[in-house]
Parts: sequence; structure tokens; C-alpha cells
Amino acid sequence: MSSRNVSVLSITSFAIDVAFSSWWMILPLYLERLGASVAEVGISFSLVNVAWALSQLPGGLLSDRFGRKVIILLSTSTFVPFFISMLLLKDWLAVALAVAISSFFAGLQNPSFSSMIAESSEKLGVARAFGFYNFLMNLGWAVGPLLGSLIIPSYGFDPLFILGIVVSLSCLAARAALLKEPPKMEESSSFGLTLIPLLISLSVFQLANGIISPLIPIYAEKLMYFSLEEIERMFFSAQLLTSIASIAAGSLVMKIGGLRGLMLSFVSSGIFSLLWIFSRAYAAFILISLYYIALFSLAEVSFGTAISELTARDRRATAFGTVTILTGLSHSAGSYLGGILWEVSGPEIPFFLASSIMLLSSIPLRALSNATPPPRCTTSPSSLS
Repeated sequence: MSSRNVSVLSITSFAIDVAFSSWWMILPLYLERLGASVAEVGISFSLVNVAWALSQLPGGLLSDRFGRKVIILLSTSTFVPFFISMLLLKDWLAVALAVAISSFFAGLQNPSFSSMIAESSEKLGVARAFGFYNFLMNLGWAVGPLLGSLIIPSYGFDPLFILGIVVSLSCLAARAALLKEPPKMEESSSFGLTLIPLLISLSVFQLANGIISPLIPIYAEKLMYFSLEEIERMFFSAQLLTSIASIAAGSLVMKIGGLRGLMLSFVSSGIFSLLWIFSRAYAAFILISLYYIALFSLAEVSFGTAISELTARDRRATAFGTVTILTGLSHSAGSYLGGILWEVSGPEIPFFLASSIMLLSSIPLRALSNATPPPRCTTSPSSLS
């Protein structure tokens, strides 16, 4: 890699994501076993998503004011007390509140992450840098469920929380020692009305994803009759293929642009998420993998690239934060709605509704898809290494 920042962020994110994803993918089932109903699981995830969303704008403003590195280190430092609390708490509401608080502090770094990658990738191209980052991030979310499937059935969740403490301390030290603040650059770009169609489209899409995201493991257990180990392995296969696809997504988005990449991902997500509920056995593994590729590979790379195309450095983190807070609130509303729909209308209705919304969410992007990105400032590659 030509940028140390991109490499450090990608590698440390891989390690942290292994620690989190080893239990996160079955968190809805963990909350159920602690006494939560399906509706309460949906409300819990809604709370977590609200906390994440509310951190985005202050995270962006603080990043543009004080720099990318300091906000990343601040957020990373909160992971250790979080994992300690997870070792101690055994009530579903207390666990949900702890995850929500951690989600807020973790979310503060999100605009800084995206901005630092965009500003440290001149040798690679922004889309390829996001592709590499998403490759390792999704690889972490593949390895984690596999690790969880080996440890949880025999030893429970506590060893994974201890692993989280060790990994968080190590990654905090690595980021403190190796990250470099990107140089400030004089540049200008459009920021304002050009983002409105993107905001609308992403918010609608995340509403749909929020409806089904906490329901997928519950549906797999209750209607597909998967065991916890099988659910973890399903997520492992999905994230592994998503990780591999992230490299190809970076090259594809370099050719078609971030906005067209988003449109393609929205339509694909709607199709594959709906087909998944009708599948069984290995077909379920394949279809959830295709859904994850569209959602976490193509969409994530396209999102980072699109924002980078539409904003200048001095307001980029604020732009990331503004978009993410609105989409996060939409995702939160979807999680609440999904849990209620499951209880009131049955397991399939949330998936039918979410698929329809995903297919419609690309429409606002057509107002921007043919626009030419504004001129961007270039800087000597050596100054970004």
C-alpha cells in the first residue's frame, strides 16, 4: 500500500472487527436468552443505531476542528471499558444500554476514518483505498463469526470479551504510534444542495436495512431451524465473500463512479434480501452472501467514494457526519419498525417491505448520477504517505 494511514487503519480495523463480530452477529439471540422479546430486541437495536447516528455530526465537526487522528484515538480508547462492562452485565437491558453507549463513542471516529482514507489515498485512487479498507474490515467480520462458532458453544461469550480487551489495547497503541494527520489542502467543492438527493436515497435505503438487520439471525433460527453454530458460519461465509468482493468493488467503482455504484448496490440488496427468506440450507448461505456483497462491499466503497467526489477536505468529515447521522436515524427507525412488524404481522412481512423500499431507494440518485464531479485539488503523493 502506498499510504501508511490506509494500511494502519485497515489492519487495526480488521483486528477490532474480529473481536466485535465474534459475538455481534448473534447479539439479537444473546439478548433473547437474557430475557428480551423480539420486539425488545428491535427496540434495543434501534437504541444502538440512534446512538451511532447521533455521534456522527459531532464526530465530523470535531474531526474538521481538531484533526482526524485525535478523534480516532479518543474513540478507540473507549473499547476497553466497554468490553469490561460486557463481562460484568447479564441483564438484557443493561447490555443493550452498554452497547448503545459504546456505539456512540465508536461512531465518533467514523467521519474521521472515511476522511483520513480519502485524504491518504492519492497514489491508490480513493475507490481502491476504500476497497482495500473494506476488504480487511469485512474479512474481520468473516473471521469473527467463525471464531465465535468455535468458542461460544463450549465456553460462552466471556472469552470473546476478554479477547476484545487485549485487541483494543493493542490497536490503540498501534494507531497512536503510526497514524499521521493528513496535510491540510486548499480546495473547493460543492456542498449543500448536491447532497440532498444522496441524503434522501441513503436514508430510505438504511430504513429498509434497519427493518431486517436484527431479524436475520432470528429468522434463521426460528424459521430455517439453523443452530447458533450454523448461523455464525452463515455470517462467516457471507463476510468472507464480501471481503474478497471489496477489492473488485474498488476497481468497479473507479470505472462507474460512486453514485452509480450506490444505485447498483441498492437494487441488488433488495433482490437478494427477499430471495433469502425463501431459501434453505446452502442456498441461504449463498443468497445472504450476495446480499452482504451488495450491502457491505459495493455500497460501502461507493458511499465513501461518492462523498469524496462531492466535498472538499475542510468540510469532508462534517459531510460524512451529516449524511451518516440522518441515515443512522433512518436505520434506527427501521429496526424499531421491523421488530413491531414481526410481532404484529408475521416474520415475512418485514422482509417484503424492506425489499420493496430498497428497490425504490435508488430513484433520487438519478438526479446526480449523470453529474460530473467538481474539480478536485491534487497534492504531491509524498505528502500523503
